[in-house]
Amino acid sequence: MSNKMGDEDATSVIRMLNSFRRSTENRNSAPSLRVSTSGITPPLSMSMYNDSSLATPSSFRKNSISSSTSMNHTNDIHSSVTKSFIDYNECTPPKRQKLDTKNTSESNTNVPTSPWEWRRLKSENLSLRTRLSHQEITVQKLHQIRREIDQVFAKEKSILENKIEMDKSTIEQLEKRLELARKNTQETQESLSLVENELFQVKTKMDHDIAELTKKNSLLIEELRHANNMINSSSSSSSPKPSINDETEELELKLETAEDRIAELEEKLREHLMSKEDIEIQKITLQNAKLKIQSLENERALWEEGKALTARAARANELERELNQAHEMISSMREIVKGKLLLEEQMSNLKQRIEHTEQIEQQVATLEVQKNELINKLNEYEAIGIGNCPGDLMREINRLQHSEAVLTSEEGQLRSKVDSLQRENQLLQNKFNETNKIATDMTTSSDRLNKLVGRLQKRMLLVTRERDSYRQQLDLYEKEISTNDSTNAITERIPALEKSLEDYRNLVTKLEEDLIAISDPEIIKSKDECFKLREEIKKLKGELEHRALKGDFNCNAKILHFKMNPAEIASQLAEDKQKALLQEVEELRAMVQLGNAGVSGIASSSLYAQDVADLKQTHEIKIARLKEAFKVSSQEYRQACYQLFGWRVDRTKEGRYKLSSQYAESPDDYLFFQVGEGVDLLETAFSATLGELIERHLQIQHSVPMFLNAVQTELFSQQTMISAMT
Repeated sequence: MSNKMGDEDATSVIRMLNSFRRSTENRNSAPSLRVSTSGITPPLSMSMYNDSSLATPSSFRKNSISSSTSMNHTNDIHSSVTKSFIDYNECTPPKRQKLDTKNTSESNTNVPTSPWEWRRLKSENLSLRTRLSHQEITVQKLHQIRREIDQVFAKEKSILENKIEMDKSTIEQLEKRLELARKNTQETQESLSLVENELFQVKTKMDHDIAELTKKNSLLIEELRHANNMINSSSSSSSPKPSINDETEELELKLETAEDRIAELEEKLREHLMSKEDIEIQKITLQNAKLKIQSLENERALWEEGKALTARAARANELERELNQAHEMISSMREIVKGKLLLEEQMSNLKQRIEHTEQIEQQVATLEVQKNELINKLNEYEAIGIGNCPGDLMREINRLQHSEAVLTSEEGQLRSKVDSLQRENQLLQNKFNETNKIATDMTTSSDRLNKLVGRLQKRMLLVTRERDSYRQQLDLYEKEISTNDSTNAITERIPALEKSLEDYRNLVTKLEEDLIAISDPEIIKSKDECFKLREEIKKLKGELEHRALKGDFNCNAKILHFKMNPAEIASQLAEDKQKALLQEVEELRAMVQLGNAGVSGIASSSLYAQDVADLKQTHEIKIARLKEAFKVSSQEYRQACYQLFGWRVDRTKEGRYKLSSQYAESPDDYLFFQVGEGVDLLETAFSATLGELIERHLQIQHSVPMFLNAVQTELFSQQTMISAMT
């Protein structure tokens, strides 16, 4: 190490320190940090070199000069080198210019023998390589960002187009519904007016008929009284028998006519009651029509709101939130309207029931009056002494009671059927609600998984970038170990640290941007990570300054060298290395001009493929575990079904199932079912022995469960009989 330290000139160390101090002062004074290699290369006082030539790889093309001026350029370089040896006490760090491919090809003939030029070319080679890698990475990132932006834009565009089409279709459907609603309202209004007129006419007719019937009834009652009085007077008087017989015959004829009249009046009363029931049914239909009109008006209001929303849908990007809120409000309002309509229907039903009960009470009162009148009539009829009429009445009453009992039994059966249907409907509704809940849970879980995948991809990108930065730092460490030059190691370490600083700052900015997009608990986590990264940045800054100032030497000290020193031998060896480096620089420049940017992508693609393979392996392991768990659970489920229900179910083909009973005598006793739109029993040797059960339960009752239960009971009875015999 002492020999190598002696190979270098003192001016290089002094100028490097001065240039580093100046670069740090400029960095602190500048508003933004820009990593460049101007402050870390060995100093050469070349006033014609600018920072613009070091900015981007495109400056290689812009700063190319013709072959006629290349010799002047090399002469300027030599003069600047001699001036740098004379002015070593000055502290102004000169700027360095890039070499072009044309003048480098001609300068190979005039290769400088000093170590300054060798170090300059070496640093230029390193800077070109680092710039190449940086530019390739940035170009790849820009292409990737552009692809992602295009994908996101295409997705949003498709979503908005679908929304617009859906809105158009809903508007058309609402317009059609409005037209139908208007037509229905007109028709209902017309039918209302007609029904009201008919009701008024029927009511007037019925009132007129009731008045006439009451008059006739009063006349008949007077005639009956007169007839009774005549009979009594005839019985008391001592008139001859033939006249009494004539009078009794006339009275009997009058009674028969009165009975016929009573029967006609009863039929008219029944017709009157039927007309009243028809009127009540028409009233119910009117109320239903009014409810329909109200629902159509609500739909019209909803349609107008939807039309206003579609008018505002032109600003979809600005009003997506309002649309979501409006959808939620519409759903809630629809539910409220449904509840309101249900309550109104219940109220109307209750009012109808109250009116019906009042009418029934009125009818009961009238029927009680009629009953009393009829009892009086019966008493009078019995007093007259007619022969077989009560027996006929009893027979008729018995017949009516029997028919009433039959009708009540039929009514009970119908009610039981209605209750069973309502229960089935309720069960289906519950199943439908459960499936809807499961679907919503699945959609929410898929959205969460998609978000997690996006976040993991972002974190993967950040981790790959950190890994690349760590790899670059490791390469720089290996270069430090390989080169025993302490000053060159420090100068090569500084750009790596600056690069890591810039990467960490980019990381911090990306994390701060991600903070806005994620939820509250993730914001807290990202804040903690940001705080940790800032502390690491501070530590790295302190380490950078410590490493830059660390050197254990005096800036004002002078070192004397012998003429015949190992530096000359090293310079001869360096010339060979310099030629190889120049060739590498030329190749790198040619690669830049041709645009070969696929060197750094190989490593990242291989690492990405490795990560994908690892993810695939973990997913395959998970799938295998799930399959094993599913097999175990399915076997347990089948065993439980076999033990609980007594049937083992095996699927032979698509839609065909083999059922073998627990109580079967042999394994050949099994049933085949084909399940499609219905359940069909296929013929087997065992099913041929079950003719009576098939006719009873399948052909007549159409019930497969009852057939299976009957088969089980028969097999069980056979088993018990055999065991009892043994």
